[in-house]
Amino acid sequence: MRSKPLDASWTRWLNENLDRQCDPRELIAILLEQQFSLESIRENLGHRVAPGALAPRGPARKRLDDGWKAWLGENIGRQCNPEQLLGILLKHQFSLDSVKESMGSHFPVGAAWLEEAMRGHAGGTDFHAISQPRLVHSRAALQAAKVDTDKLQLYVLDDFMTSAQCEAVVDLIGRHLRPSTVTLEATDRYFRTSRTCDLSLLADPVVAALDERIAETLGIRLSYSEGIQAQRYDVGQEFKPHTDFFEPGTDEYREHASARGNRTWTFMVYLNEGMEGGGTRFAAIGKTFFPRRGQALAWNNLYPDGTPNYETLHSGLPVERGHKIIITKWFREKGSGPMFYED
Repeated sequence: MRSKPLDASWTRWLNENLDRQCDPRELIAILLEQQFSLESIRENLGHRVAPGALAPRGPARKRLDDGWKAWLGENIGRQCNPEQLLGILLKHQFSLDSVKESMGSHFPVGAAWLEEAMRGHAGGTDFHAISQPRLVHSRAALQAAKVDTDKLQLYVLDDFMTSAQCEAVVDLIGRHLRPSTVTLEATDRYFRTSRTCDLSLLADPVVAALDERIAETLGIRLSYSEGIQAQRYDVGQEFKPHTDFFEPGTDEYREHASARGNRTWTFMVYLNEGMEGGGTRFAAIGKTFFPRRGQALAWNNLYPDGTPNYETLHSGLPVERGHKIIITKWFREKGSGPMFYED
């Protein structure tokens, strides 16, 4: 059977469901199952769906096992629509690489746009290895507790820093603060209202040791990271819902990720406690972490295939009394030398 272009009724159905903010990936899968061509779907999606919106969600995508390979071979032998087969396999969370490998010459050439959207800007980076650094295997000196969710990789490390270590860094931060900025031009001047300290510019041995310890704990070397920062939030200050990765296909990505790739892991440490408000809220899992001195949070901003994980959307809630001081460090896809520490 040959695939066909969307007719007027299906185009109307697509637009209605996009207006309802239905997941574009689910809509694509349904249309592929109805034997509509990828090219026709692409034309009708047009500007309404940004490339990043097609990034896969949920658990890491998997490779085809023998049973699914047999199913695929049988249906190819029956001359079933390759685009329809592709849509079914993607809907069942199989990786695009695995599907393409198994389909061989039967992989639909017209699906190149979907491959690009699903893969993002991988650039040959081993994202699966990035999703499995030392921290994930709990080989660090401190045991990391994984938050119970399949929406994102999120870990909590209690007592990552002692009270004395926190106080020493807080003293440094208080003498070197500037207004915080964002990587996207914001129309809301109250989107991020904290102050920032560029700790990495201070050339202080305390900071250097802490920077190295964060990298060793995560398991990814400093050459694959940004300079360590700190932020202070006073009463009323906040950081509204945002993600830490750079949106592929945007000016933000071209400016900040063209050389070193996207942000992978975020490592954040609370340096004080006792304030009211100021929690870190992850919307997708409905969970708020309230500051505890010395506690660290670490999360992977990408899926194991390298595409951005929109479920990492988080916010720094307004401080209601007192103040909040945190350390943040971001890691990157690209750097120099070996990426990982040897265990």
